[in-house]
Amino acid sequence: MTQPEDYESKRSQAAIDRVRDLVGADRLSVADRIARLYSEYIALDRDKLLRDALVASIASVTTPITGKPDKRRIVAVCGRSGAGKTTSIVKHIQNLKAMASYFDEDGVRIHPVIFIEAPSPCTPRLLAIAGLEALGHTPPDRIRENEAWLLFRRLLKVHKVMWVVIDEAQHTIEAASVREATVIGDAFKNLTQMTDWPVRLILIGVPPLASFLARKQLYNRRTVVPFDTVDAEGNTDLIKSILNTIVLEHAGMEIRIDIEETSADDHEEEKKKQGAFLKRLMHAGDAEFGSVVQMIRAAVELAMLDGRQYVLLDDFVKTYASFSGCRPSKNVFTAANWQDLDPATALLRDEDRAWEENKLKTKGKNATKYGVRPQ
Repeated sequence: MTQPEDYESKRSQAAIDRVRDLVGADRLSVADRIARLYSEYIALDRDKLLRDALVASIASVTTPITGKPDKRRIVAVCGRSGAGKTTSIVKHIQNLKAMASYFDEDGVRIHPVIFIEAPSPCTPRLLAIAGLEALGHTPPDRIRENEAWLLFRRLLKVHKVMWVVIDEAQHTIEAASVREATVIGDAFKNLTQMTDWPVRLILIGVPPLASFLARKQLYNRRTVVPFDTVDAEGNTDLIKSILNTIVLEHAGMEIRIDIEETSADDHEEEKKKQGAFLKRLMHAGDAEFGSVVQMIRAAVELAMLDGRQYVLLDDFVKTYASFSGCRPSKNVFTAANWQDLDPATALLRDEDRAWEENKLKTKGKNATKYGVRPQ
């Protein structure tokens, strides 16, 4: 950590400590318990694939630069929003000693991994500038595209950076012209091919990142780890396992919810609400692992703040309402037609939909259902 970063870190911690001093011991105890809950990590089968890919990336560094290098110097993690991609990458990098920060022979703290969030819209120039800023460098306001990339490549060697993580990497193609996408693709290839200091790229993104990676420049230089949804064939076993892990193991609490399926002849209203709970939970999280985990943790947090040692259905009802902004009658955890509800558009009201339809009409397009891209 540089001296300015160390100073800012101390200032931030001092501000946090001041607030903690103003809060009672009981509330601090709950806050620390919540912090521990969120610090836990749940590994899935895909984590082995990801770790193997990162270990292979580390192994490629040991190949002599003068020798014939392995072309596969790009690891790409692709999946929808909420899949848990960034969390997984950060966790695995933290656990790999070769990627940890260290002090070199001159006593300078070296960070072999840097993180960049691709800007949106993402032009080749803006992406290079984001890279320079991640290195702690402020480029001239009028720096040209080619100058920015040349400087970025040079400073990667100066700072001894071996891995560049680019989050939201789909921005490199979403609004890019053919020329811009080609330039960025070439820039990625050049980073991995620098003769005296080839770096490894770790790209994280949602569709259309996969489309970008399919281009010839990158196809034979990448290893892809897909982060798929958790609703394979509608199986809720994984969801149940995640729920038990977070509530029972991580939080040390009870689950006071009927998570078993309700029989068809069971007409009691409360049991109807709690029946198919796991499927409702999966639907509320859009079948994305990260979103489901986030929702369970938030529900557990409500129980902790309420001073309870057990989690109720109402905790999930309130959590979903907070996350989605839905009307009470449209809550996935209580509505009879929960399968027809779309969590992503739950916040929208009639005036929002009317505005969307009017916007499409003014553009000369037929109005369509919100969230569906016009063809």
